[in-house]
Amino acid sequence: PPCCSAPALPVGMEAPARRAELQRYADARVRPLLDGLLTRVLAERPDDPRAFLLRCLQGEEAPASAAPASASPQRAGTAVLCIDPQQDFHPGGSLAIETAAADAERVGQLLRDHAAAIAAVHVTLDSHQRMHIAHSLFWQDAEGAAPAPFTLISRADVESGRWRPARPEHHERALRYVKALETSGRFQLCVWPEHCVIGSPGHNVTQPVLDGLRAWTESRREAVDYVLKGQNCFTEMYSALRAEVEVEGDEATGLNRELIEKLSARERVLVCGQAQSHCVNFTVRDLVEHWPESERHRIWLLEDAMSSVPGFEAEGDA
Repeated sequence: PPCCSAPALPVGMEAPARRAELQRYADARVRPLLDGLLTRVLAERPDDPRAFLLRCLQGEEAPASAAPASASPQRAGTAVLCIDPQQDFHPGGSLAIETAAADAERVGQLLRDHAAAIAAVHVTLDSHQRMHIAHSLFWQDAEGAAPAPFTLISRADVESGRWRPARPEHHERALRYVKALETSGRFQLCVWPEHCVIGSPGHNVTQPVLDGLRAWTESRREAVDYVLKGQNCFTEMYSALRAEVEVEGDEATGLNRELIEKLSARERVLVCGQAQSHCVNFTVRDLVEHWPESERHRIWLLEDAMSSVPGFEAEGDA
C-alpha cells in the first residue's frame, strides 16, 4: 500500500548497506503497523490468533477494528510511560511513599502479563546531583545553617538574605530562578530530602518494576527507552517533558519533543509511576498541552499504579 512505500535504494549500494537501510525503514515504518495489527488480532481472535494473523497477512481477512486507509500509519500499538519508578520514592528510600510498593507490583505485573500487547516502554529517571537547587546543600542562612527538608524558599527570602546560596556566585542565578517560579504561578521552591542522586542506590529502578521491564524486554526483544531528567543543578524538573525553568544553553531543560513524538505514534499511552502529586502530575499536564485535544482519550492514567507524596494528596487529585 502507499503508506508502506519505501524510497528507492541507491544503485550500487553494497549489500550490507542496503540491508541496514532497509532494516531502518522497517523499524520506523513497518514495525508500528505490525504492532497495531498484532494488538487487534489478539483482541478479536484470542482463540486462534496465529491462524487469523496468517489470513490477514495473506489478504483473506481483516480485523473488524482495522483502521481506515486514511489513518496515520505510524499510530499503532500501546506504549507505557512509567515515570520515576525509583527506589528513593519507595519504602526504604529518602522520599518514600508507602503505597508506592503496591503500585510497583502492579506495574511489574502489567509488563509481564501483557508484554505482547505493549509495543514500547518509556521509563523516566529523576537524576540529580547532591548540589542541586532543590537540595539543602545548595542553601544556607546568615549563620551558615542549611534549611530543613520541605522548607519553602520564596523570592522574598532570597532578596532579603533569609536564604542564600552557599556559593555566593550562584546568588543572581538563584534569584532569577525563584522569580521565574513565582511568575509562572505553579509553586514556590521546595527543599526536598536528597533523592535520586546519580550513582546512588536510590537512583535505581525499584525491583518489582525492574523485573517487569526485564520480562517485557525478553518477550519483545526490544530495548526500554530510558529518559533521564533533572541533571541540571539550577532548575527543577518535575515534568519528564521540560524543566520548570529552562536553562539557557542546556537543551535537556527544554521541551522533549522527541518523547512526545514517540508517544503520539501509539494508539494508546498508559501512564504510571511516582509521584502522582508531582512528577506524574506535571508530566501529564505538559503532555496534554502538546497533544491534540481531540486525541486526548488516547492517554490513560493508571490510578492504581501511582501515589501522591504524603501531604500533597490534593495536588495529585487535582
